Amino acid sequence: MPDQLDLTLPRLETAGSLARCAIRSRFGEELERDRVSELSLVVSELVTNAVIHGRGAITLKIRVDGNGVYGEVIDEGGGFERDVRERGPDELNGRGLMIVDALSRRWGIHEGTTHVWFELAEAPARSSGGVPDPELGEDERPSGLDETP
Repeated sequence: MPDQLDLTLPRLETAGSLARCAIRSRFGEELERDRVSELSLVVSELVTNAVIHGRGAITLKIRVDGNGVYGEVIDEGGGFERDVRERGPDELNGRGLMIVDALSRRWGIHEGTTHVWFELAEAPARSSGGVPDPELGEDERPSGLDETP
């Protein structure tokens, strides 16, 4: 049976933080730490967009079914620009959908609304213990670390 989180968030600057806390509380034991971090980042970006650009109540829905993680962020706004725009190195804002796109297997919107859905990419298979073994020995060390410019 899938695990779910359904949450109504306040239209406040703290909504992203509240969503991240709820995700850690609900899925922190079930999902690996990296998976919780990815989910938290995607949700935080979408919730922040809803706070800044949307209207009305903000609803967060997350479903974890095996290795699949699915989510939606919904507000009562009238829609938004759905293209992921390129950003220059000096621009501080507007990277949220780029992050969602990079971390999601697929994502989209319901036409004409601010109802954004996503599926996280499959979690990579972990080796035993989840942490790679370190490279041992002087031959594995990158050259040039002791050189001074």
